[in-house]
Amino acid sequence: MPSSTSPRANPTTLPPADTFDFIPPLHTLLSRLLVSQAESAGTTLSPKDLATEAAAIKIKIQKARAAVQVLPDVDRSVAEQQGEIEELEERIREQKRVLREVADAGRKSG
Repeated sequence: MPSSTSPRANPTTLPPADTFDFIPPLHTLLSRLLVSQAESAGTTLSPKDLATEAAAIKIKIQKARAAVQVLPDVDRSVAEQQGEIEELEERIREQKRVLREVADAGRKSG
């Protein structure tokens, strides 16, 4: 039974996990804006300096977005993916049926 999906011969290497780890730096930045917490730590941040301090986080988010965009099948819709899952599940059912038939035939002849 031919399938309309293409096999994935070349699995894409995932980017390192720290590519997507921008929540801790964002939390630190926001904490510096909260005067009571930042004063106790001695790291207050003026709102006018926020854009400058946030630049590194914005770049990290842009890199994470770019890394996701190059992953295979990221452009496929949920419906397309669901269709492929259904096709693969049907193939598995068919293969199990054939294996049962082969096993039954082996038991009968053996």
